[in-house]
Amino acid sequence: MASKDFLKTSFLTSMGRYILINHKWHLFSILCLCFLLLGAKPDLPLTKDEENPMERREEKLKAFRVKRDQFFKEDPHSPLKEADRKKFKGLFYYPINLRYAMTGSIERYPTEPKPIYANLPTNKGREKKYVKYGRFKLRWEGKEHVLQIYRPLGGGELFLPFKDKTSGTETYSEGRYLYIEPIPGGSESVGTTPVPGTRTEKVLIDFNRAYNPFCAYNEKYTCPFAPKENWLEIAIQAGEKRFR
Repeated sequence: MASKDFLKTSFLTSMGRYILINHKWHLFSILCLCFLLLGAKPDLPLTKDEENPMERREEKLKAFRVKRDQFFKEDPHSPLKEADRKKFKGLFYYPINLRYAMTGSIERYPTEPKPIYANLPTNKGREKKYVKYGRFKLRWEGKEHVLQIYRPLGGGELFLPFKDKTSGTETYSEGRYLYIEPIPGGSESVGTTPVPGTRTEKVLIDFNRAYNPFCAYNEKYTCPFAPKENWLEIAIQAGEKRFR
């Protein structure tokens, strides 16, 4: 009888341990699952720096034009002569056309063993030296065009001057400038580009933001102009028009 009681007690003890261990394992599994679910990175909305550059594009362009007009009218650094400022009512623009907003990649030129340089003409009759930073390819009505992008010798913002078929008629005769808007996370090394080992940078180039150099409003300024390699054989009917 004692032997039976001993076996019964041993069996119940073993079962209790099994149930306890099994319970702990299930609890551990559930905790791990919760950790994985809570620790997983959700699809968060884009931050301000990562947002789609084409989102609310027209709204942004309208705001840009309002601020630019305010700068010309009110800012002490406005390029307008005093007589022009007094009667200034706003710059002249083409209607916004989002077909002229283009995303693509800048193909960087190598800087070793030394950078590639370019001399750009200016309105003062002397040239200004820049580093050739890279090139941007765009397609318009089935044809490919290439724009060269420059950077000042001491560093600074990228510089993209261009001329097109509207220059001298609807827009400033010596061409206009373009903003280059980088797209976050769009830089990568590319070993198969036309210049092996270069890098590409994804950007937005929007001709709706094309603007005149300051010397279009006041001859006291020194302005570099687009060299012939940036003369487009198409009419860019977007952005700022000629002042007079």
